[in-house]
Amino acid sequence: MSSKAHMFAALAIAFSGTMASTVEAQVSVGQRFERAPCTDGTPVSAEVQKANAAVVRAFVEQGLGRGDLTAFDRFVAPDVWVSTGLKPGAPITSRDEYKNVVASTLAVALSPDNATLDIEELLTTTDGRIIVRFIARADHTGDLYNVPATGRRLTLAETHLMCVRDGKIVENYVGGLNPLQWEMIYSDEIGRAVLP
Repeated sequence: MSSKAHMFAALAIAFSGTMASTVEAQVSVGQRFERAPCTDGTPVSAEVQKANAAVVRAFVEQGLGRGDLTAFDRFVAPDVWVSTGLKPGAPITSRDEYKNVVASTLAVALSPDNATLDIEELLTTTDGRIIVRFIARADHTGDLYNVPATGRRLTLAETHLMCVRDGKIVENYVGGLNPLQWEMIYSDEIGRAVLP
């Protein structure tokens, strides 16, 4: 097994283990986001794991990769909870807000004309959560966060930990990975939004 495979196997084991009474995310200002865990750790069947993986794959490819906002209605729960750098400083707490955040950030700044998204790995956990790692590439053609378009081709590499319940994504923790091109273009503006 490669070191990359070991890393993702370790992540899968860590994410499928027993969780504390709350799941917490911290931002640099020390604010805490608390939310009850999306599962109680009870194992789900292989069929449910497969179905959850299909929901996540379809959402990532259609909703995030193609910018199809109707995918949010098909695959995301109305009361979804999302921790993402697209909304620094506070979680997203509804499907409508999630759609609006994506529509007002990624859809504004990046051209869909020659955008690509490749799912590199998609792992299921025994308690129904899904870990997906993907690489997206698009041209930076729109102004956003007071940063003018650069015309550069950007790489967005991310890992998402999603929880699916009854065929809908109810929770998503988003983490940016190197090369952090998106994050670096907007780092000054994001910093002003979240740093004291």
